Amino acid sequence: MLRDGYPGRANLVIEGRRDVLLGATFVDSGVAEPVHSATVAIIGEVPVALLWHAVPSYPTVSEIWLRLLETLRQQRGESLIATL
Repeated sequence: MLRDGYPGRANLVIEGRRDVLLGATFVDSGVAEPVHSATVAIIGEVPVALLWHAVPSYPTVSEIWLRLLETLRQQRGESLIATL
């Protein structure tokens, strides 16, 4: 993210049937960016597949979105190639 050894934590809660974000937790200083993004994704019921196309510029704390999405794909055994 902003620096090596970033000590924060982040988690997403995904509703499986519709594949939309229901909640998110970010723990560390400077988490206002990802909290705002999570709020928009939750209220807008944005499908997880579309979140790949809304990753903020680098380097920023919001880069955590990309890491969370990569982890989700790995857990699901999906390809890391972004698709619509």
